[in-house]
Parts: sequence; structure tokens; C-alpha cells
Amino acid sequence: MLSQHLKNLFKQIAFTKTVLSRFLIILFKRNKNIEILKLNYQINYLFKNSFIIIEYEFKNALWYSFNNKKTLERSIKIFNLENIPSSMDIIIHGFFRKKKYSLKFEPTLKIENQSFKTNFSNLSLNLKENLIPQLTHSSIDFSISKLEVKTSKVTLKNQAFNLNHNTYNQNEFI
Repeated sequence: MLSQHLKNLFKQIAFTKTVLSRFLIILFKRNKNIEILKLNYQINYLFKNSFIIIEYEFKNALWYSFNNKKTLERSIKIFNLENIPSSMDIIIHGFFRKKKYSLKFEPTLKIENQSFKTNFSNLSLNLKENLIPQLTHSSIDFSISKLEVKTSKVTLKNQAFNLNHNTYNQNEFI
């Protein structure tokens, strides 16, 4: 329980630190207005349980909020359209300014998933038993005669050799 409170406190401190650093950056800019740089999302979806990614980027934004949740991320991933209302507001918080964008999601198709039953009539199964063939072996006879290895004799003759060399000293070598 205490660890969960500490984790939430650290997240809040990290969020506040990031917002303050963005605030100080915007503080020294001439134009402090919130401007849209990118907002990408698909308008029409096939089904209510579609997957949605909303990508956004705004100039001079401190943080974003949607459905009463604050975030610093620049994208939202929604895994099921049934989890959100058909119209969702994204609020961009800036340097003592706010902008609100309303996004609408309208599924175009619907799946009718009623239960159904299947009936089999005149179904006859003719099962045929297949026997597994048995492997039979005939008696195999091996006969080995006396094993012989014949080799010819190889002989090596040693020849003597002499090395003739002169002795030398270190000065002659250099």
C-alpha cells in the first residue's frame, strides 16, 4: 500500500518536473500561442471494437488531457472503440492558455453475432477398419570366412649425412 503511494508520488514529481522545464522553455519565447503541428487519426472505422492510434503534436504545449487524464505523451492508443464515447475531447494546456479539440469516431459496420445451431440430417458414418501391416522378416544368414589381411613389407634405409660448417664468432655475424 505504501509502495503504491510512493510510486504515484514519484510519477507526480516526474510529471511536475517535465511541465516546469517546458514552462521555462516557453517563458522565454516571443510567441506563446498553442499551434497545431500534427493531428493524425482515422475518422471512419469498420467496427466498434477497432484499434485506434491518435497522434498529435502541438507547439508550446505543456501537457495534454483527455477524459480527465493528464499525459505528456504525444499519442493515444485506444484498443476498443466501445471503451470511449463517440466524441472525445483533447485539451492542450499551454502557457496560461488552453485549446480544446473534439474528435469523433463513428463505426461504419456492425457484426450481428447471434447464437446459431446446426442440424445434421441423414448423416451416416461408415467407418472402415484399416489394419496396420505387420513387418515380417525372413531369416537372413551371414557367413564369415576367415579374415586375412595381406600386406607387403616396407623397409626404410637410413643414410648418413654430414654437415660441413665453419665456426664463426659474434663479430663476423654482424
